[in-house]
Amino acid sequence: MKIASLLKTLFSLALVLALVAGCSNPKGKGTYGQGADGSSLPNDGSINPNDVAGGAAPRLEGINPETDVDYETLAAYTIYFDYDSNVIKASERSKLTSVQQWLASNPGKQLFLAGHTDKRGTLEYNRGLGERRAQAVRDYLIGLDVNGGILHTISYGEERPVSNGDTEADFAKNRRVQIGVVKK
Repeated sequence: MKIASLLKTLFSLALVLALVAGCSNPKGKGTYGQGADGSSLPNDGSINPNDVAGGAAPRLEGINPETDVDYETLAAYTIYFDYDSNVIKASERSKLTSVQQWLASNPGKQLFLAGHTDKRGTLEYNRGLGERRAQAVRDYLIGLDVNGGILHTISYGEERPVSNGDTEADFAKNRRVQIGVVKK
């Protein structure tokens, strides 16, 4: 009788744990509220422009992404993503090869990889997704033999849309990683 009671208790506990784990991501979107390294994202609405995605990119002290980064020079190489994805599409990879070639022709330059999302999803989730996108671009460039020490990441999530509309075409324009050249 005691074994049956113990098994029933263990089964109930396992069921509760399964339900709690299943509810931790109400939108069903990847890793909810975490950065690329699994660290928690801030939920207070703050963003530090010098914070880097996943802690994997080197911190670039004294750089203000608003004034010290030129996003126009490599604007043609902005990487676009599918909805709720940080996978670099095959159609976008040649842009990163061009960025690698640009870096080879411009030694000493450093890049800022700014991850963005559309407005669907929570602010916290979108910051994490933008972070994962920027990290994916960084990892791909490192795979092309770019020195990771010159690649810095930031996530703006949904906070800096290039298109404010509500169509799929508008959303697609916002799901991106912009590649900026550090001017200092």
